[in-house]
Amino acid sequence: MFVITVEHWRVCHNAAVAAMSSSLIAFIAVVVFVVGWFAIGTQYNVRKGHEAMRWLQEGLPLIGEKTTLRWLGSSVVELKIQQAQPPFSTAQVLFVLEPRDVSIIWLFARFRRRRDLFIFRAGLRRPPQLELEALDPSAWSAHGVESKVKAEQWTPFPARAPLIGYARPSSPRASELVASSSVEACPLVRLAIHRSEPNLELQWPLDQLRKHPAREVLEIVRNVAQRA
Repeated sequence: MFVITVEHWRVCHNAAVAAMSSSLIAFIAVVVFVVGWFAIGTQYNVRKGHEAMRWLQEGLPLIGEKTTLRWLGSSVVELKIQQAQPPFSTAQVLFVLEPRDVSIIWLFARFRRRRDLFIFRAGLRRPPQLELEALDPSAWSAHGVESKVKAEQWTPFPARAPLIGYARPSSPRASELVASSSVEACPLVRLAIHRSEPNLELQWPLDQLRKHPAREVLEIVRNVAQRA
């Protein structure tokens, strides 16, 4: 009877050790996966951010010479131009990248159709003559905007799908401003013009936008600002 008990204990002990070994291996595998994904995702975003900055360099003199650069985490590059050229008083460029450093967050962002985004924001030296919002309602970066302008009773105006447009006050110039923001083969995500700062905001998908020279893109931005 004692022999059977000892033998039974040995079997249970070996099973427990095997289970612990399997759990430890699984834990180590998860840690390696998470750390490895973080390292690769961060490196990819840093490389892509630097490439985007090099692309932008050609056109920056149109906006201003002195810029300050900082990374906000590993997914956002911010360039601020304090001494901006007219018609701008201040300007800011954001490269908002997919959160590739954390796999679960990246998958959730992909599900929400989040892709790498170029955002230009600026204060203008004179207040705009009208306010408008033209946006893709499915874009994560424009979430909540439509409901806000509807609540404030802005007037809808026609815009090429998938964009929807609202202006205050109603003006035929709203459609003209949206049309002047077009970049060939690169869909506009959002054009916002407000009397409060930032007076101007433009958003485009980064990958499609980089197929065009940065100078061409920033010429379009400046043209919109002059007409706002």
